Amino acid sequence: MSRQRPDPLEQASALPLFDRPLTQLYAADDPAPSRAAAAEASASGAMTRARRLALAWVRRHPGKTAPELGLRAYVFYGVGDPETWRQRIGRRLNELLTVNLIHRQGTRDGCACWWPEPGR
Repeated sequence: MSRQRPDPLEQASALPLFDRPLTQLYAADDPAPSRAAAAEASASGAMTRARRLALAWVRRHPGKTAPELGLRAYVFYGVGDPETWRQRIGRRLNELLTVNLIHRQGTRDGCACWWPEPGR
């Protein structure tokens, strides 16, 4: 019998995070469809899930860049492509930084290395 690897998203799903928007959902000059999509992502819980996913991967692989985290998520889940995962995770990192759940320390290949905040 093979052991299943724990899903980082399931591990992070118990966190009481992000009940409210952390940042402005859209820029002032965004077109109406972008504003509607941002509002829907927030209302449906998709944005909360994306934040939890990003936090889970930073905790699982501290010191990695967004492209490295995206590659690991792609290998783990086996769907999509590494660039899609990089974007999905990378877009949420600054929001996690804003609420002091992670921090940047160092760079590799021109990208920030992300670390979880101790005790958070």
